[in-house]
Amino acid sequence: MAKPTTAVAMKRLVFSVGLMSPSLDGSKSFTVRKYRPEAHDFKEGEIVIGEFVDGLDILVRISAITLKSPFRKLLSPRSEMETRGYYFDKNYYNSLKSYYPDLTWDTMGAVIWFEVAKIDGV
Repeated sequence: MAKPTTAVAMKRLVFSVGLMSPSLDGSKSFTVRKYRPEAHDFKEGEIVIGEFVDGLDILVRISAITLKSPFRKLLSPRSEMETRGYYFDKNYYNSLKSYYPDLTWDTMGAVIWFEVAKIDGV
């Protein structure tokens, strides 16, 4: 007789309003967050639930290991997006500060790369 398995809850990645469409069409492929170990330690290839405030939960595949560093070290202009695969400028930092008022440039940040999960290329 097989042993019963225990279901493990999938990790979730919450996206604010307006981010569902660019995530679905692939124009949004990364997000920068205030790092929390229980929420942002992802491995490449991991499948998580993308919880979009726009109304849907969509499975997303983590496309690279989470980059963790203080925000000041994550600074990267849009002009380097092609090279680094992300950008993080003062405007992005200020938008995060609206969610996390205690944020400082020394706070640990996380860059998370993702794409909508595909099955057989679909």
